[in-house]
Amino acid sequence: MSAASIQFIMKTQSSSPKEPDDTVDWAAELCQESAIHGMPYVSRRDLHWTERLFWVSIVLLSAYYAISSCLSQWNRFRDNPIVFQYEYLFGLRKLPAVGVTLCTTYEDQEHVNQVINETWGLGPSNEKTAYYEKFLFVLNRLQYNKLDTLTPYENDSTLDNLNYVGMLMKLQEKVLMKDDELIVAPVITEVGLCQTTSQLNRYGNPYGKIENMTVVNVIECEFNSNCRLQGKPFNGLNTTLKLYFHDVNEFMLPHDLKTLHHNAKTDISFTFEFLVNSISAENDVRNLPLAYRKCRYKDEDNLEYYSPYYQSLCRLECRVKWALSLCNCKPFFYVAAVEAPVCNIRGMLCLHRSNWLEKPCECLPPCIENTYAIFSVQEQKAGNFEAAKTFERTLIFKMDLPKMGMKRRVVFSTDQLIMSFGGAIGLFLGASFMTIYGLVYLFLCFFVHKCKQVIQKRFLKKNLSSANINAFK
Repeated sequence: MSAASIQFIMKTQSSSPKEPDDTVDWAAELCQESAIHGMPYVSRRDLHWTERLFWVSIVLLSAYYAISSCLSQWNRFRDNPIVFQYEYLFGLRKLPAVGVTLCTTYEDQEHVNQVINETWGLGPSNEKTAYYEKFLFVLNRLQYNKLDTLTPYENDSTLDNLNYVGMLMKLQEKVLMKDDELIVAPVITEVGLCQTTSQLNRYGNPYGKIENMTVVNVIECEFNSNCRLQGKPFNGLNTTLKLYFHDVNEFMLPHDLKTLHHNAKTDISFTFEFLVNSISAENDVRNLPLAYRKCRYKDEDNLEYYSPYYQSLCRLECRVKWALSLCNCKPFFYVAAVEAPVCNIRGMLCLHRSNWLEKPCECLPPCIENTYAIFSVQEQKAGNFEAAKTFERTLIFKMDLPKMGMKRRVVFSTDQLIMSFGGAIGLFLGASFMTIYGLVYLFLCFFVHKCKQVIQKRFLKKNLSSANINAFK
């Protein structure tokens, strides 16, 4: 290499841009610019190292308690943002009367023979008639939690692909109520064919359509008013009634904790007095996340087969879907999921052996609901045998409205959560929103500065390489 080339390279290197300045102490800059208590003392060079270590310990301890307090407030917001408080109801609200579902296992020999003849073409004198009579007896008493009663008929193919609901309708034709006061609709339920005042009777419609049937209008009860409902069901028929009481806007679930039940014997009139328990919700409850308020409004429907959202419908859908996943069919007493195959005898026994009812259904309660408690039951019996022949069994349902009710109230909303975070951080660290803004700004400056340094170094390296190549040429 000639002396001229060496001299050119040295001249090029001396005239190149200077290296980026790396002398900025960003840790000291952070401590000086931060409004957090104690941070400026950490970066002061004139203090003894033990004093600076003391301030570092104080800042770390304060940060620990601030973060711990924020986590505690977050857990409170997540787990208990709502409390129940009593509110005064007297004269302020109307409450609906109780819903009633009446179930019976009545059948008479005339209709039993008629069903056997229409289904299997057998007359009363045929030897297999008694066998089918026993099957109809079991079918008329079949419940969702007693499917094992069908075991004797598991291998009988003549019982497959039958219209079980239509057979029940025919068997109980005489007890389908026609009452001018207590207008009820026939529904197929988890305990068989019943009759109800529920406003969701379309989901038990035994005629094969998801549409509402005519029932008695919902009675809105006011204070100081005679709020009652009465009827004379199944007069002249010697049958025991199973009465289920529930919210009139819910579908009856036989063993639900909110469903009351009572056996109404023959030749006895009953007067039931109910006490309503009202649970309402303030408007701010809807603004909370669903997972935190742990309740649903009826317009927050997440169901596939039912609408709107009610807890009873959610549980029905849960059982239907679980039955389909286990045995690829649903029991005949579920009207919804019209396109799903209906279980035959073997299918229902498959559900029993699979313990399909053991699956827990995660169904949130409604945010606004009414529950009922039986306050008193009065009975009136027929005087003697002769009087019993002409005795008209009457059912009377009276409502007692409470002066106080429960209300879901938000005690820890989202804005309160933010303020509690700010209070905890301000108490322990002396920081605020502007402090956080300053830290973010400082971080962005550090990021931009480092990026700029990297770009300059790469540019310098590229220029030096080009200069060296040209010099050697």
